[in-house]
Amino acid sequence: MGTGAKGRSGRIPMTLRFLRGVIDLIEDAVIITDTSGTICYLNEKARMLFGYGIRASIGKSIGMLFLPDDLTYFLPNILKETQRRGGYEGENLLRDRNNTRVFVTLATSLYRSEEVEGDWIVLTIRDITKLKELERDYYESQRLASLGRMVEGIAHKVRNPVVSIGGFAKRISRTISDRSQLQYFERIEKEIGRLERIIDQVQNFATLPKPVHKRQNIREIVESSLKSLSPSASQKGVVVDLEVEKTRWNPFIFVDRELLERTLAYIMDNAVEAIDGEGSIHVRLFSKDDLIGIEISDSGCGIPEESLGAIFDPFFSTKLDNVGMSLATAHRIIRELGGTIQVMSRQGRGTRVLIFLPRERRRKMRTQLLS
Repeated sequence: MGTGAKGRSGRIPMTLRFLRGVIDLIEDAVIITDTSGTICYLNEKARMLFGYGIRASIGKSIGMLFLPDDLTYFLPNILKETQRRGGYEGENLLRDRNNTRVFVTLATSLYRSEEVEGDWIVLTIRDITKLKELERDYYESQRLASLGRMVEGIAHKVRNPVVSIGGFAKRISRTISDRSQLQYFERIEKEIGRLERIIDQVQNFATLPKPVHKRQNIREIVESSLKSLSPSASQKGVVVDLEVEKTRWNPFIFVDRELLERTLAYIMDNAVEAIDGEGSIHVRLFSKDDLIGIEISDSGCGIPEESLGAIFDPFFSTKLDNVGMSLATAHRIIRELGGTIQVMSRQGRGTRVLIFLPRERRRKMRTQLLS
């Protein structure tokens, strides 16, 4: 039986350079410190995860990766636990160079060797941020399913008396000739209509159907949404235009057309409402890597900076007459479709909504030959 290439004996050359190369190939972040927590080595994955290079990390305290609140007790206890019991393991929040929080599993081991003087602590760190997001989304979907069932019951119980009150108010108003008395019944009818809209929108949000992804032409979906918007935009003198990326790209995407059209309708209706008098709405359709981008910009009144963080919250609205469910529903739909939505706005300067949707729901490894 052959032994492979000439010069190979079947034994691995345990040189320092070879071992460092192997550690750099490990998908987990590996950091080595002394017993005081001073960093002596970190592999390539650790440098990528936390954003620190060799010069910015060697000789520094491992505490720079921990949250400030954890430096007094938590980190010292991890170091002590490792020295006393030989290791520690748990889920923790760390931070990278930009102070962005990273959810990880952290395991430590105590290393002792006659060849190297002193004791050393080896930290193995795995980024589980995406896993935690999936876990959160799962529990959120379970919560929304429960909420949907509750809302269905409430809507059924509330809608019937609301409709009855509205109907009786209309009948009574027809028998009253005194204008001063009639205005009260007109107000009742108006508020009843508002209650019915609230019930409808909450019901739509809570009972959103699961997406049914099919191969669709994204340009056709956007153009169809713009046609539906045109009459209401024209009445206000709002000019709507579409810009499509000029380079050749594949416009087909796996998506639930009905849900995406509903989302675009919510966003564009909000854009029209935000414009006082004449104005413009610009829609840009483009491709970025394996994503399809839809950008919707308007010349409206914009959103106050202090309100931007709450715009996707149910019932939040800067306008008194609005129920405040449309953007919350749009946000939920885009997440259900596997995409992201971001809103950028400046008061008095308009608003820009940026949506990214995955072109293909399956991984590239399963859909095309890698070059």
